[in-house]
Amino acid sequence: MGTLQVPEELKLQLVAIGSPLQRARNTVLFRRGDAVSGVYLISTGAAELRLDEKPTALPTQHAGPGSILGLPAALSNMPYSLTAQLVEDAELFFIPREKLMDLLRSQPQLCFRVMGVLTEEITQTRAALERVRTMGSKVAAFR
Repeated sequence: MGTLQVPEELKLQLVAIGSPLQRARNTVLFRRGDAVSGVYLISTGAAELRLDEKPTALPTQHAGPGSILGLPAALSNMPYSLTAQLVEDAELFFIPREKLMDLLRSQPQLCFRVMGVLTEEITQTRAALERVRTMGSKVAAFR
């Protein structure tokens, strides 16, 4: 899966309320099932999002500069549904959930930008699932 780019207008607002962080390659930002604390905006570096801690046949999602991590969990106030691990040293901004929600309440027009990011994630997930399904069909036909 590709990156989940944040529109420039939203990115500027997130940077303004976020705390800058530097983290090393292989750092796990959050694990699937962890209580949500907020979102991460990648400034430099890259991360992978996956269902499990270990690499599996399931697709991973690559996220690079300008991508936001943890958005569905932050909006729903549910545990993170994926594990996010850095695959490169990274500079990030951490935005606590409450600050994100306050921003969206104070500037509702940004909700449309957030919906765009979520729509992109849904589209990418469906495309990845279709690729897995197609591979499964090819493997079954090969047997």
